Formats: sequence, structure tokens, C-alpha cells
Amino acid sequence: MPQQVAALAFVGFILWLLARDVKRRGPVSPTLWLPTVWIMIIGSRPISQWFGGSLSMESPDEYLKGSPVDMAIFLAQIVLGGWVLAARKVNWSRLVAANWALAIFLLYGMLSIAWSDYPFVGFKRWIKDLGNLVMVLIILTEADPARAAQIVFARCAYVLIPLSVLFIKYYPDFGRYYSKWTWEPIYCGVTTEKNALGCLVLVCGMFLAWDLFNSRIRRATSAERGDLAGKGVLLLMSFWLMSKANSSTALVCWAMGVGLIWVMRFRFALRQVRYLGTYALVGAIGLFMLYAIPGLLEAIVGALGEDMTFTGRTDLWRDLLSQSINPLMGTGYQSFWLGERAEVMWEKYYFHPNQAHNGYIETYLNGGFLGVAALFGLLIACGASVKRELVRRVDFARVRFASLIVAVFYNWTEAMFSRMSLIWVILLLAAVNMPRRKVAPVAVAAPKPVSRGSLTDSRQSSPI
Repeated sequence: MPQQVAALAFVGFILWLLARDVKRRGPVSPTLWLPTVWIMIIGSRPISQWFGGSLSMESPDEYLKGSPVDMAIFLAQIVLGGWVLAARKVNWSRLVAANWALAIFLLYGMLSIAWSDYPFVGFKRWIKDLGNLVMVLIILTEADPARAAQIVFARCAYVLIPLSVLFIKYYPDFGRYYSKWTWEPIYCGVTTEKNALGCLVLVCGMFLAWDLFNSRIRRATSAERGDLAGKGVLLLMSFWLMSKANSSTALVCWAMGVGLIWVMRFRFALRQVRYLGTYALVGAIGLFMLYAIPGLLEAIVGALGEDMTFTGRTDLWRDLLSQSINPLMGTGYQSFWLGERAEVMWEKYYFHPNQAHNGYIETYLNGGFLGVAALFGLLIACGASVKRELVRRVDFARVRFASLIVAVFYNWTEAMFSRMSLIWVILLLAAVNMPRRKVAPVAVAAPKPVSRGSLTDSRQSSPI
């Protein structure tokens, strides 16, 4: 198929999906386009890279400079998001009280800028991370947060999944890049590298599955069957993209997330929610046993098509943990991969790392043991909040629970905490606990006494 014909076909499919979604869901708040565009950008690639910018950094110094275009776009979105929240009159004191663990985590990140070697860079990154929270709050302050989340991530899936297929198949200059050592093609779609593509498919595929689980299938009308067929095509595209991304972490986490959303529909699973803390402890013990029993972890990793070094990650982790940093407070907010430390790592490792490829180690490098403690406090508080919602059988709690578990496991091989990442966004979506609005009781007037005669008259005058 010629490029132009393929482009028209895919764009037509995208527009059809968006139009059908609007018709099916009815009118929605136009402000939801703000978090939708934000998530599309961080789920694909920065705006500057869409117009001739390189997909990869050539030197660590480029991370210090950043892009003025991207900074201006993100800042404009944050300001607009703040204006939306101000118009909705969010009760900030109650919000902070309901999310004290998240507040501590963000506050500690802001304070750690003070001991960073690059405080201005750290401050800019902290403001961008605050933008993630602003966009999540816009979703959660809608009249129906679950419906708003479905709309936002459905729109992202409608646009980014088909475009990734289009780029890989028909526009290889955009959708592929080549290994500098083997010259084999590596597929990235609308993102910047293969792991980012896997992350995109993981998140969009998980929310698509949630939307499908909530759809009426047996008694669907012809129009609804068309919508289901369109989503089925999107899921097939997602499977194909996941195979092209070749990301074992994304594949396992996708299966885990979709499986949890499905299982939590049944009563027997919901009855186990009360033991969530126990299961978490058993999981931690199981993780310890994986490393304690010789050969067990190797067998599992080999079944996933990986090697015991997790594609060189374990060597990187060993080097990073041996770095001379302040173990209590770290190097400052997102500051480890800046300057001389990054140059040393780039000289040693051919893949030029810009993250620890482990969210917990990354948090330690930037925030020390205090940062790790704040992170675990956030995860525990998130788990407690989701558990309460699951006990109440709130539908949105199922996807929040899946997002929490996926984020916990995904960060074992990728560093996605407190970053411009879809994994961090869905974790915030799971972690933020919106306080319920207090509704004043409505006084109901007592009924007026009615005479017996009036009742008789009314019955006689009533038609039979």
C-alpha cells in the first residue's frame, strides 16, 4: 500500500474511533483535552522531536540544556491546568490531608533540590513532575472520575496506537531506528525507543481492556458492535506492537494488569482484598526466595527470553550502588545523571544510560534512604486507599489497583517514579485520594394533612 493511501486510511480510522467515542459516551468536559494532550506528549515524544529533533542525546550536557520549546509548552499546559483547578475551587487543605504520603514525597523532592549540584535543572524537572499531578487532578475532579479516566486514555489509545503501526510499517524514518553495533532495526513507533513503545502499549492496552470489560457484548446493538469491532482492531494492533517492542517487562506487566482488572470483577477475588497486606508480605518473601534459591530466578528469566543480567542491568546496578553519594539524602532531585557522573557511566556502558533502569535504585541515588522511605510510604498509603475502595466494590478501584501493582513491578527494570512517564501518571491516578464533598442534608417538609372528605371526592372524580 502506498504511503499516502496508508496515511489516509489510518487517519480515517482514528477520526472514526474518536467520533464514535464521542457519540457513545455523550458530551464530556472540554477540559479533558488538557490531560489528554499532556499524556499523548509524554507517551510519545517531546514536541521538539516531532520537528527534526534527534531521538537520542549525543552527550550528557544536552540533558542540562533541555529544550526551550518543550519547556514553554509544558509550562503553558501547567498554567492552564492550574486555572482549571482554581475554577473548580479545589479544597487544597482537605486534599493535602487526604494525601499526606504523596505530599511528603513531593515536598521531600522539592527540598532535595537545595543540595543538588544543578538546582535550576532540578527545579525545572520538579515543576514538570508537578504538572503530572495537575493533569491527574483534572481527571479526578470531574463529576465522574472513572468515566473521565476512560475517556482520556481511550483517546490516547485511538491516536497513538494506530500511528505507531503506521510509522513502523510505512514511515520507517519515524517509527524505527537502527542499532549502532548490529544495524538491526529497532521499533519505536511514535515514541523514542523500544521500551517506551512497550510502556505505551502496556498502559493503553490495559485501559482498553478495562473499557471492553465494561461494555455490553451479548445485547449490543449494531452500532455498539461496530464500536467493539474497532476496539478489537486496536487490541490486535497492540499485540503486534508489543511483539515489535520486544519488551519482556511491558509484556509481563500488561498481562498482570489486565488479569487483575478481570479477576477483580468476581466476588471470590474481592473477598481476598481484606488480606492484601498479607499477600504483599508473601510477595516480598517470594521475591527474596527468587534470589535465595540457586537456579530459580535464572529459569524464570530464561523463560521470558532474558539473560540473568537483565540485558546488562545488573552490572549497572552494581556500579550505581557503589557510587560515593550521601546515603541518607542522595544527590538531589533527579540530579544523579547530570554532569561528571553521567559522563563516567556513558564511557563505561555502550548503551549510554540516563536512568538506573530500576525505580527504587534511582530513588536512592537522587533522594537517599529518606527518599526511598518516602516512596514506600506513598506506595503503602496508595495500597490502603485502593483496598478501601475495593471493599466498597467501586469499579474504578479495579484499574487503580492494577495500576499500582503494574507500577511496583515495572519499576524493577525501569526507573519511572517521579518522571515524565505514563507509569508514573497511572500510579498518581491510583494514589491520589480525592476527599468526598460534604453534602448538606436537605430539609424535607412534612406532608400537609388531608381531610377524609377530600380523599373521597378525589376517588369519586377519578376516571376508572
